[in-house]
Order: sequence, then C-alpha cells, then structure tokens
Amino acid sequence: MKKFFTLCICSLLCIALFAEGRDSIRIYINPGHGGYGSDDRNMVVPPFTSGDTLGFWESWSNLDKGLMLKKMLDDAGFTTAISRVQNREADDLVLSQIVRMNNEFGSTFFLSIHSNAGGTANYVLELYAGKTPGDTYNYPTAHPCS
Repeated sequence: MKKFFTLCICSLLCIALFAEGRDSIRIYINPGHGGYGSDDRNMVVPPFTSGDTLGFWESWSNLDKGLMLKKMLDDAGFTTAISRVQNREADDLVLSQIVRMNNEFGSTFFLSIHSNAGGTANYVLELYAGKTPGDTYNYPTAHPCS
C-alpha cells in the first residue's frame, strides 16, 4: 500500500510541476465497491470467519486508501472530490453514476481504487480512455492475464 501511495503522489507531483498551480488540478477519487454486496471481496484473515464484517473486505480497504489519498492530496494543495466516505450498500454506485459525478466535478484525473490480490495475483490495473488529438503513434494493445 505504501508503494501505491508513493507512486500516485510522485506521479501527481511531477505533473503539478508543469501546471500553473496545484489548485488547478482536480482529482476525483473512487474507492471501488461499497457495502458487503456480491461484488465485494471478503478475504478470510484469522481470527475472522468468512462473511464477518470485522474481517478484511475490499470495500473497506479501498475506502481506507481513498480517504488517506484524499487527505494527502488536499494537504498538498490539490482540489479533490471522492465518490464515497462510508461503507454502505447505498455507496456501491453504478459505474455510470460514478462517471457522471466525475464529469460534473470536472476532474483532470480520475482515480479508481481496487484491491486485486485475492488469489495468486497482485497487480496494478491501468485503464486508458483515449489518446491526445493529433497523436499518430499506434499503441500496442495490452492482453491481461486470465
């Protein structure tokens, strides 16, 4: 988790050096999932049993990371917003609603936090939604592991 925050902060600070000011950079944070529904991941960690809301849940892990990242960015002078601050089923928003909230905020960057380490894999997933107008480079297509 420390490496994640270090990478995010370093990346954003490097970008900020080329911007007019940090307050002009708007960052929208989405701590993925919410509540304890079917799309949440519960990992059994002793002494907790499967389904115990006091044990490890991706929704809580994502929320903790999102709130911590928001505080760090706010303290560094960036303008931020976050899609949820609680861990309730009502906070497990559909993607179209999260995208609408992000667009209404007018973000420069959209960060969606997930914890993809329930089995043997632990990886960073980066999604790219387009390219700069006039960019003619043919980017290779990524083929994720199955």
